[in-house]
Amino acid sequence: MPEKAGYNGTGPHRTVRPAGIVMGRIFRLSFLHAVLVVIALPVLARPALADLTICNNALFPVAVAIAYQDPDKGWVSSGWWGLNKLSCETLITGPLNGRTIYTYAEGVSVTSVKNWWWGENMGDGRKREGERLCILPRHDQHFAIYKEDVKGTCEASGYTEIFFTKLNTASFANYTLGLGYNSPLAPPEERQLQAGDFFWECDGCPKMVVVPAGRFMMGSVDNEPGRRGDEAPRHSVSIGGPFAISELTITRDEFERFLGATAYKVADACLEWKDGAWTEQKGASLRNPGFPQAGNHPAVCVSYDDAKAYIAWLSKQSGRTYRLATEAEWEYAIRAGTETPFWWGSSISGDQANYNASIAYAGGAKGEFRKHTIAADATKANPWKVYGPGNAADWVEDCWNTSYAGAPSDGSAWTKGNCALHAVRGGSWASDPAALRSAARQGYQAGIRSADIGFRVARSLMH
Repeated sequence: MPEKAGYNGTGPHRTVRPAGIVMGRIFRLSFLHAVLVVIALPVLARPALADLTICNNALFPVAVAIAYQDPDKGWVSSGWWGLNKLSCETLITGPLNGRTIYTYAEGVSVTSVKNWWWGENMGDGRKREGERLCILPRHDQHFAIYKEDVKGTCEASGYTEIFFTKLNTASFANYTLGLGYNSPLAPPEERQLQAGDFFWECDGCPKMVVVPAGRFMMGSVDNEPGRRGDEAPRHSVSIGGPFAISELTITRDEFERFLGATAYKVADACLEWKDGAWTEQKGASLRNPGFPQAGNHPAVCVSYDDAKAYIAWLSKQSGRTYRLATEAEWEYAIRAGTETPFWWGSSISGDQANYNASIAYAGGAKGEFRKHTIAADATKANPWKVYGPGNAADWVEDCWNTSYAGAPSDGSAWTKGNCALHAVRGGSWASDPAALRSAARQGYQAGIRSADIGFRVARSLMH
């Protein structure tokens, strides 16, 4: 990031959804409060058998059934397909091109014997749109039951009646359904988490990825191009237990959910990059950072204090304690076990991150300087499923110190030093490439708002 008011130091500074997928409707599910995300894939050029892909992001197996209108025999219910956690399966279900799909799922968690994932009642007095049809009890054997063949009630025919929820996907040929757990983790569920697992703990909560315990060398080696004195001395840090970090910098949509649920007011002034310099612009803000943004872009023009307010709300919403990542946790998660300047290696190009690629790093190639944010998951995640660096820099919890002399060695936040300033990590769309190195760091005043700074959240885990 180019230097701006509040920076303490001198010298140079320093996403997995397939392309083309469009996000669709989100449903609030009952009991387990799972989130059903409907993703519509591009329409096929000619009629074909419809592919229905279901991805289970929950922490336990699920069984899935679907329903649709057969052109000749009317309503048909079909199932079961069993999915292990963190798995996907594509189901070829017949000539469903352009037809509306109805769906139902159930699962068994470590805290409940059986849970119906969603039903007719939305929980606020309203009813979902759907259809009551027959199924067989959940098991691994596939079934297909045509409604016109059922004589009398489902029970009289040896079946069970359930409610299939309508998905508004009739204009698409193919569908991908993502099932995600979004209820606060119970202690047994939390303890069974493995490195790389994802979880959500409330509607609109950020997607968290589990980072393993381990040890790493924090800071940069003496001969790393772009190295600064505040990245030394390089020292060993031990992360004693797994923790979770948001896979992305908090997005506009996620931050707007907080603003819509509270009386919190965003400031109407923010630093913008204009004519080669950072200047405070009245009227600039999270909602107007000086360039167009979509909801899946990182939230910027967010101060350290704004981030802490969001985290307090998130903790209340989820019933769990969220926080900013520590500086050590951030570097550990973004390195993903590597020791090179960037997690992917020793050089950098504009297709690996969003930064000022008109500047070359260590003799590497130049590229485009976009001068704005892009989707938070537009680039590739690292091997630990964490996105970054670049695009928007992240506030972390630590007070600012100009060297690592006396820094904690256990991964905790450094609460001593200049606590009027806090560390910022990761570089941004405005940064030169050296600022995107895993070891690069800066310090800014807690109240500063800049069009290239956002934040991530973290959570300690039982183990």
